[in-house]
Amino acid sequence: MVDAPAAAPEGGKKKSKGKKGDERQKNLRKDLPIVAHEFSLEELAAEYNVSLSAGLTSQQVVESRAKHGENRLTPPNIKPKWLLYLEQYTNFFSLLLIAGGILCFIAYGIDQSDPSNLYLGVVLLVVVFISSTFAYFQEAKSLAIMDGFKSLIPKKCKAIRDGHATVLDAVELVPGDLVEFQEGDQVPADIRVIDSYNLKVDNSSLTGESEACERMAQLLVTNHAGDIEEGAGGGKPKNKVPAIEATNLLFYSTIVASGHGKGIVCGTGDNTVMGQIAGLTGETNGDNQPPIVREVNRFIAIISTIAITIGVVFLSVGIGIGIMKVVEALVFAISVIVAVVPEGLLVTLTVALALTAKRMHNKNVLVKNLQSVETLGCTTVIASDKTGTLTQNRMTVQHCWYDDQLYDIPAARNYPELQSMLADPSKKGFQGWPLFDQKAPSFAMLQRIATLCNNSDFIVQDKFDPTRPLLDIEKEAHSPEFNLLGLATTGDASESGLIKSVQLLGDVKKYRQQYPKLFEIKFNSTNKYQIGIHDQSKDGDQRPLLLMKGAPERVWSCSNKILVNGQEVDKTPEWEAKFNKAYESLGALGERVLGFAYRNLDLPHNHPWTDQPNPNFPVADLVFCGLMSLIDPPRQGVPEAVATCKRASIKVFMVTGDHPITARAIAEQIGILDLEVLKSGKGRVVTGDDIRDLMNIEDDHEREAAWDDILLTNQQIVFARVTPAHKLLIVENNQRLKNVVAVTGDGVNDAPALKKADIGISMGIAGKDVSKEAADMILMDDNFASIVNGVEEGRLIFDNLKKSIMYTLTSKVPELSPFLLWVILGLPLATTTILILAIDLGTDMIPAISFAYETREADIMNRAPRNAHTDHLVTLKLLLFTYLHIGVMQALAGWYGYFVTMNDYGYTPWVLLGRGFAWDSNPLICNIGNAGQVSDCGFGCDNANYNGITSSVSSAAAAAGWATGGMTDATNQFCDEGCFASNSYNDPFSEFAPGGLGFRGFPSTDEATCGRTCAWYTSLSPDTKAAWMNATGSDSLILTPQDDQLFQYYCGLSPSSPFYGLTNLTSTFGFGGRGLAEDRSKAGPAGMYFWGAAYQNSPNMKYQRNILAQAQTAYFVAVVMNKIIAALISKTRRLSLFTQGVRNNRFMLFGFGFEAVLVVLISYVPPLNTVFSTGPLYGTHWLMGIPWFVLCFVYDETRKWLMRRSPGGWVEQLTFW
Repeated sequence: MVDAPAAAPEGGKKKSKGKKGDERQKNLRKDLPIVAHEFSLEELAAEYNVSLSAGLTSQQVVESRAKHGENRLTPPNIKPKWLLYLEQYTNFFSLLLIAGGILCFIAYGIDQSDPSNLYLGVVLLVVVFISSTFAYFQEAKSLAIMDGFKSLIPKKCKAIRDGHATVLDAVELVPGDLVEFQEGDQVPADIRVIDSYNLKVDNSSLTGESEACERMAQLLVTNHAGDIEEGAGGGKPKNKVPAIEATNLLFYSTIVASGHGKGIVCGTGDNTVMGQIAGLTGETNGDNQPPIVREVNRFIAIISTIAITIGVVFLSVGIGIGIMKVVEALVFAISVIVAVVPEGLLVTLTVALALTAKRMHNKNVLVKNLQSVETLGCTTVIASDKTGTLTQNRMTVQHCWYDDQLYDIPAARNYPELQSMLADPSKKGFQGWPLFDQKAPSFAMLQRIATLCNNSDFIVQDKFDPTRPLLDIEKEAHSPEFNLLGLATTGDASESGLIKSVQLLGDVKKYRQQYPKLFEIKFNSTNKYQIGIHDQSKDGDQRPLLLMKGAPERVWSCSNKILVNGQEVDKTPEWEAKFNKAYESLGALGERVLGFAYRNLDLPHNHPWTDQPNPNFPVADLVFCGLMSLIDPPRQGVPEAVATCKRASIKVFMVTGDHPITARAIAEQIGILDLEVLKSGKGRVVTGDDIRDLMNIEDDHEREAAWDDILLTNQQIVFARVTPAHKLLIVENNQRLKNVVAVTGDGVNDAPALKKADIGISMGIAGKDVSKEAADMILMDDNFASIVNGVEEGRLIFDNLKKSIMYTLTSKVPELSPFLLWVILGLPLATTTILILAIDLGTDMIPAISFAYETREADIMNRAPRNAHTDHLVTLKLLLFTYLHIGVMQALAGWYGYFVTMNDYGYTPWVLLGRGFAWDSNPLICNIGNAGQVSDCGFGCDNANYNGITSSVSSAAAAAGWATGGMTDATNQFCDEGCFASNSYNDPFSEFAPGGLGFRGFPSTDEATCGRTCAWYTSLSPDTKAAWMNATGSDSLILTPQDDQLFQYYCGLSPSSPFYGLTNLTSTFGFGGRGLAEDRSKAGPAGMYFWGAAYQNSPNMKYQRNILAQAQTAYFVAVVMNKIIAALISKTRRLSLFTQGVRNNRFMLFGFGFEAVLVVLISYVPPLNTVFSTGPLYGTHWLMGIPWFVLCFVYDETRKWLMRRSPGGWVEQLTFW
């Protein structure tokens, strides 16, 4: 917890840019140049030219406002939300997918016969929309941070001008205004107090500290020993007092907790403490990308470079040598983008982070920014608040001194716990001191004074349900589940700590009923003690009992005797030396020390008690009975958490506004500081004054060198008495040294550092709204130990994301290779872009997400955090292993299934070479060899567009052979008895015919007629088709009505055609016994098309498409099958899968089941067959991936065995990712 920040430069002015902006940034990090607290009242009046009774004149107000502006915070320069949203679409990943989507729409516009390009374009743009919208909502949170300051701005105030009191808007105040304030008011500006009565201010909106601070006209400085130095109005203090610690200053937006007073405005608007915090928060570079975002962007850059390089090289070659047309080039460019870029990456990442965030919520860590989940894992420095985070945020009695012995007082939550603690008399406390003796007379008196001279009470009524019965503390405290220390109380922190300490020794309520209060003098800063006078007649003593509690030196000075072992003995120099030694010992522990004394008064109970103008009863010659010391103790589990951080090589810095002695004491208790490290010169307590000295160094290099000397030479550091600007400097200089910094905070003053940190962590209980808005995470229990849980989860998610990405990338080679071989070897495509998306956004998604459920490795918190700048999520070794090892095996599995399927249906691998570009648009003519096997195939025409003139036969004999080899009737469209296919001419639909006409009457000079392809048919205009179908003579043979219907069926053009969508065996063409060979006993091993129960090689586009769809399905099935083994081997990087096990991640097993179901649906459901261009597989074709599945598993297990056998060996050096 930091007390308060310094302030900003002049208010009401626009924030500067360039060198002026840099100067403003520098000034914001320095202490506010407030000196008003050092002035005497006369100097103050002269400085602001103001009457301390009548205030400013109206003319002075006008002049001051012209100089200083209105009393309001300058709004930050924030981008409009619409612009912020549009910017999310400009990152490289989004632009790449947008480019792919646009190419899809262009390709669809050129060739609308293939709707898959349209579907693909829509999917790509939807992915961009979802990821960009999510990114916007993450970034828009920064707008809410600044909105949080608006709720802190005061509305009205009471000022005295021209000698008259007036209520006005707080924005109208100017420096020099005389203002009045009372309990409940919000302080309208930074104010120097000139008069007060019991004035206390709640600074928690600034500092997060819940205890109200006393304020007065005098500048009082209390050192840790309790000595008072009085400044303004009573002489200058020995040392210069920072404005932040002055007791005569009130700060803008804080609340007057009690009392009332007057003061002079000394700062308005941006030129206030709150103004500087707002300025630092608004101008702090809060756009630092989380490490995981930098890693993802780096990965996207690598993948995009690969995609663009492959695309440009092959496009250039393909178009340059004429093997690709424009449409084919577009399809190739789209395919490369889709194949190389993992479209599901951002979705997988987001879901995995969300699942981790859910687990962290169960550990009391609320994640606001999902991307920050992993940041904790690579954190190297944690700059933690003390109060409420490392400590319990409640004062607790720790030690006492009586009978010349220091004792430990354990903090017990209930009677059973206290009895357990006191059961062993030999037990020692943290300092090695014995436990207190409840039966000792001196301690019994300490207990009595702590109980009676105390205005704190337990709150026993439920404020949310007043009808519930009152809490019976004495009864409930016997339960081992009861937590007395957690009960709410009234009164200040010290008195609350005292009654919690003594409640279990004797019920406070009953104790006070036995000794009713007759009179009291409350604690004040002048006397530094509290007095209570009580009736002790129930003990048989009619004398009123005076009890005193307060600053030890003041209570000691009011005493002339000391209680020792139940006997009152005179104070002596020896006892005074013992008292001072005990006082100093407790003070050195950073504890708040209180002295206790008593006296029996020889006065009647009905004495007219009063303290005005002075007490009318003796307050001296008391019996001093001992000391009690309190401290905000460490939270349970914090020392263990700090030790865990040390083992994990994470530095924990305490950053607090508390006194250095207190900070050091707590740091030593929880292990942030070790005595051995301090003695070796590797540990240090750095104060706010030290940082001020650093900021006074003008030369940037010298100043950075001085910071480096602190941060690099010290292993353990505590920062004490620091301001918010100092805290921001601590963060910035650690980041300059490449540290990943996590910062905790709960006050408004912590907002700049929370925003600047790599990960800001606010407190859920004590945290203010602004700090929660600025933070990335919120600790729901305000406990430092919860941060350590988050560190472990952050490291785990990085490990698991690495595994998830490794799994995801293994499919990139099998997704890309079909398109590369399409260009290089001319093979028909083994997959489609839609099937790639079916893998990336379908079958891969759940297994990839399931890695978020993988359990942690045993050494996860015993290794150093990863270097966020060098230890990358995706490394070269990971890419090589993913692509060249597992990816190649997956691709081979897919190609194996593809070639086996094509071969089984009659297309051997060598037949497929060079046939890919025209596969979907031209019928392939094949020769049948022995045993019905295809011996050779070719398209009807040999030019690049497959629409030229086939060479004429060289002789009439050959021509006659065409006429008699199968065409029994010139009017027949096909060869019922089987068509003749010569070795010289592969087109049985030859254009040669006697009489100079081509096949079916085509003129021999007509182009675009070879084989009468779908491309030819779709190129005909309706008028041309109608003319040919209505023609007579030879032209009537070009296109008959039956031909027209058959083409509509083959080319899938008209749903109104009676043949549209028909598959398998059918006789509806009017030619019996024609269709796709379903009976493999008839069709033979080649699975060819048959007509009239005879093997045929007639051109058939439907057959070609169906077989390619089944081959692509076989490729898809084999790849997905091998993705399962890829997921299993990705579970571990070194251990055997048999050691890690499979059943420990049930969500992954569910993912495998989901994959299987999705593959079956895509293969067998007709509508999905149409969308994904798939077909039902023959049974054995489902098994093509199994050999490669086994090979991949054996290969990886062998690799891991070699790594375990020879750590650091060549196998690990080359393949450990």
